[in-house]
Amino acid sequence: MIVVLGDLIADVVALGVGELESGTDNTAQVALTRGGSAANVAAAVAADGVPARFIGRVGDDVLGRTLTEELARTGVDVRVQRAGRTGAIVIVVDEQGERTMITDRGAAAELEDVDPVWLDGARWLHVPLYGMSTPVSWRAIAAAVAALPDGVPVSVDLSSVTTLRALGPSRVAEALKALRPAAVFANADEASWVEVEGLRVDGTFVVKRGADPVLVHSKGRVEAVPVPPVAGIVDTTGAGDAFAAGYIAAAADSAGPPEAARAGAERARSALVRAGAL
Repeated sequence: MIVVLGDLIADVVALGVGELESGTDNTAQVALTRGGSAANVAAAVAADGVPARFIGRVGDDVLGRTLTEELARTGVDVRVQRAGRTGAIVIVVDEQGERTMITDRGAAAELEDVDPVWLDGARWLHVPLYGMSTPVSWRAIAAAVAALPDGVPVSVDLSSVTTLRALGPSRVAEALKALRPAAVFANADEASWVEVEGLRVDGTFVVKRGADPVLVHSKGRVEAVPVPPVAGIVDTTGAGDAFAAGYIAAAADSAGPPEAARAGAERARSALVRAGAL
């Protein structure tokens, strides 16, 4: 069972947005989809036929119930706390497929102590760093990781430069020490922030660089893993989560880091040719 701990929220996606004109209407294709980095990873893992469980917190509201039901329909075992209101992200996607996000995590930011039973059967735990951006969820996630049986690998996605800056280098270092990740995922900007701040990443450090080869830092070596070309990119939302899902599923099945990165790059292609996340 691949267990993913973090956010399940609504994505409001505006596609094909050109230069915005203030004070009047701006035309775009708008879609409401299920989102949240952790939920995306769980759904992508389940879509490949690998048992997956999502753990998180949603609002005690219609939107929260709708999102959990939709995630469960993908084959994910969904375990959630319910309180407050469900979060949402407004995602503005430009004509080149690049996205800008306006985030309100809502109840997801207030995750409390996780029922240890929800971790039963875990053979890998994945945690996006978004989940550690508030003190209460930080404590809950750190406690969940500490409760894992010995030998269960943990992976961490650094999530966003904004999240890294908000936490600051000392707290990011503290989080990585607490989580003891076997693998850390970052995009080029996040990896640059880590380098500038002089942080140490133990385990395998996987740096995604768009269409450029993925850099896999492992055991003192760096290997460049080519990325398959993708024609007709619609929206980059969820591509990093799909990559993580492909990597984790392969690594949990005993693939080495370069092979797992190739699986991740292949899985990411599915997210690039559709609107919204997975």
